[in-house]
Amino acid sequence: MSRAINPAEFASSELRLSLPEKTAKMWPVLASLATAIVFIGARLYIGPRGFLYEGALTMLALISYICAAVVLVTNLFVKEKVLSRLGVVSVAMGVCFNFSGWMIRWIEAGDAEGWRKGINGFWRYFPLDNLYSLSLGFCFGAGIATLAIVRNQKHQFLGALSMPIVVVIQTLAMLLGNEISTLPPILDSYWRPVHVSIATIGYGVCLVSFGLAFAYLLKDGIRSEAIAIVVTLFGLLVFGTVGRYGVPFHAEYGASLSVGRSSLPVRAVLPGVGPLMSVLLVGILASAIFFIINLNSGNEGARRWGWRLFRGAAVLLAVVLALLFYQLRTLGNPTSRIPERELSGFGAWLSEQMQINAAPAQYVDLAKDYIAKNANNLSAGLKSNPVELGGLIGLFIALLLVSLFAWKRKEVNNALPPLQIIDGLLYRTVGVAFPLLSLLLITGAVWANESWGRYWGWDSKEVGALVAWMAYAAFLHTRIAHGWQGRRSAYFALLGFALVIFTWLGVSYLLPGLHSYA
Repeated sequence: MSRAINPAEFASSELRLSLPEKTAKMWPVLASLATAIVFIGARLYIGPRGFLYEGALTMLALISYICAAVVLVTNLFVKEKVLSRLGVVSVAMGVCFNFSGWMIRWIEAGDAEGWRKGINGFWRYFPLDNLYSLSLGFCFGAGIATLAIVRNQKHQFLGALSMPIVVVIQTLAMLLGNEISTLPPILDSYWRPVHVSIATIGYGVCLVSFGLAFAYLLKDGIRSEAIAIVVTLFGLLVFGTVGRYGVPFHAEYGASLSVGRSSLPVRAVLPGVGPLMSVLLVGILASAIFFIINLNSGNEGARRWGWRLFRGAAVLLAVVLALLFYQLRTLGNPTSRIPERELSGFGAWLSEQMQINAAPAQYVDLAKDYIAKNANNLSAGLKSNPVELGGLIGLFIALLLVSLFAWKRKEVNNALPPLQIIDGLLYRTVGVAFPLLSLLLITGAVWANESWGRYWGWDSKEVGALVAWMAYAAFLHTRIAHGWQGRRSAYFALLGFALVIFTWLGVSYLLPGLHSYA
């Protein structure tokens, strides 16, 4: 057997404990789940009183996760027992509220429709009806996997890397809105909760492996400037999404208008947001250029300017987000702020939706007529651009954390355990994620055959899940067969999680398919 997978190399004293001792060590996980079960039982027996609503519990989970992220990041630099304990308690509270809210959504969905009879009727309401519910499950999987690791004080560095990502996902979930969706009857099956529950837990473990891979690269001495370049590339990806709507070419950014719960492909410009976003984009690009110059030539002046622009981008993005949220809440008469250039495309969409045989020259008039008739029903709010807002929030957290880690790089490295320990945790985490992703594919195929009459149809979501599985399979194969470890394995873990994120979010919004309901 390759030295890379010698189990004795990674064994901890905890593995040699008796079962009662191991159970006692797991008290944060067991306590959070037990308390969540109490909340769920209380909701069943006394009804939606106090905070026993899914929305309230999800908000409490987000607050707990934010506290955990702040405390655990602080604990990297200021080693205090009180911070260590508070970090574990905060993660445990987040997991408790997250899981109880997620399961109470099951009760609320059944109550709303009257609980159809039969096993398929019972499973019909399982809380995985849309991307919001899937995101709650994703956060729970990541939260409980993080809690299982950070309960050991030596491994609490992981929470500083995984919990900020959980905060972004939970925030995005809340921006999506918690409306309960009714799935087509063809999807009613007990295989749905089995399949998608495995997906959420597996994706959560993949998130933890991402945090460990990033920690390994930090400890191994990868240049902070190289990490900053990757963050700027992520920023370009985010701006590539919002850039289709006026940033930077028109220096405008708009919010999608909605009628009820339905979002329309037309936007109202938010005053002041677009110009600041354009400046932000230029700053990110310039910082990447300076970092590349520094890495290639060692120019110290380029490095200093790169960090000035990078940190300035973090501050500017905070201003952009504050202004964006303010404008979304206070924007009056949004129809008056629709750019003329968007009317033709909106009219073409209306023509197709209404099955009107209109000539292209009539598209603008068709759009104006629809807007005039529905002006009182059109609105723009926080839920209008959820994925874009989530991307911007994620970019802000990435800019902030990388700036902080680069500034206190020595302290961060000292807070991380030896490379061997991080590498061992990474290997064991992927060892848990891979079988879960394998079961995800198998149970999905069985469910697809039951619902659609075929095991595999090359649907975009299916292909995305397969490619992510292959990345983690490559991680294990290269490690077992070729003895790869260290940086090369860490890069595979980073790639795998990037593919998981694309499968979870990108496929749902960018690629059409049978899974578009999610």
